[in-house]
Amino acid sequence: MRILIAINQARVLYDFKRELVEALYERGDELFFSFEEDFRTSAFADKGTIVPTPIEPRGLNPLKDLKLCRFYRKALKKLRPDLVLTFTVKPNAYCGRACRATRTPYVATISGLGTAFYGAEWKRRVATALYRSGLKGAARVFAQNDAIARRLVDERMARAEQIVATRGSGVNLERFEYVDYPSDADGTRLLFIGRLMRDKGVVELIECARRIRKTRPDVVFQTVGATERGCDVHYLAYNAANVGLVEYLGYQEDVREALGAAHAVVLPSYHEGLSNALLEGAATGRPILASKIPGCAETFDEGESGFGFEPRDVDSLVAAVERFLATPWERRREMGRRGRAKIEREFSRAEVVAQYLREIDAVVAETRR
Repeated sequence: MRILIAINQARVLYDFKRELVEALYERGDELFFSFEEDFRTSAFADKGTIVPTPIEPRGLNPLKDLKLCRFYRKALKKLRPDLVLTFTVKPNAYCGRACRATRTPYVATISGLGTAFYGAEWKRRVATALYRSGLKGAARVFAQNDAIARRLVDERMARAEQIVATRGSGVNLERFEYVDYPSDADGTRLLFIGRLMRDKGVVELIECARRIRKTRPDVVFQTVGATERGCDVHYLAYNAANVGLVEYLGYQEDVREALGAAHAVVLPSYHEGLSNALLEGAATGRPILASKIPGCAETFDEGESGFGFEPRDVDSLVAAVERFLATPWERRREMGRRGRAKIEREFSRAEVVAQYLREIDAVVAETRR
């Protein structure tokens, strides 16, 4: 079977879907990869054909987006795939439209609706219209949490019969093994992993660090993540690091060492699909401190493996951190163990990959009848 995978960047495919790529490759499917090339491109060179794609993931230039849509149509006519898998916003919207125009079967995945759906009204309207057009002909639409599924249907971006509920991208339980809980003799480390952008709660995190460290200088706030094009919030993280409020560890190709050294993972995000940072943290055996929103709340059990707080609310975030700091070390370790058990029960990436393979085969069988 010839399968085209359309996603915004090679690193995103590597971080979240490389096990799916491996499974498709190992069973003999012929693969094509459409993405913006980056340092992860080489990871897919021996798995299929790279299709360098002129995509700007956060760009708003309509002329460039029109060019992208034409690029997808031309690529589909040339490659003639049996099926297309689309991921991330622009491939879902523009490659989806191209698939519908060329009568190519496709399966979309909505891991998160993106900042446009939570910003200015005009941006929300444009994004909604693009998704309606892009998802209209999809054979399946994978939705990574129930809130996303409901919104897709309620706002007529997708039909209920298209929706396939999935448990995020899942976690590779062999790669993210349980790591013994660290001693706090040298302080307590709270780790943030995410893109340095406002919607990830970076502003609230820095203010929380400012307040907590006034009375608890032994608490270390660490941030791991790449800057995001078009976002200037990373300067706040840099400045906070320069004055000693946080430790900025930069972008990490492998976050396991940082997770192993952490006492908890913190994510004050405004919206999520289903947070891989939290899933990986819990899999490592670390308690979760996260916004009580869809996409974060599913990753922990309140009071058992983590503590929740209100999004965009520094007071609530500080209270959750203080509650965690007041929790005895032995109890924190037990919270981490319970978090690991939850991930094993509910969020295996192997099960997510198996679900994709079943739906892919079903779609191809339907198109061949």
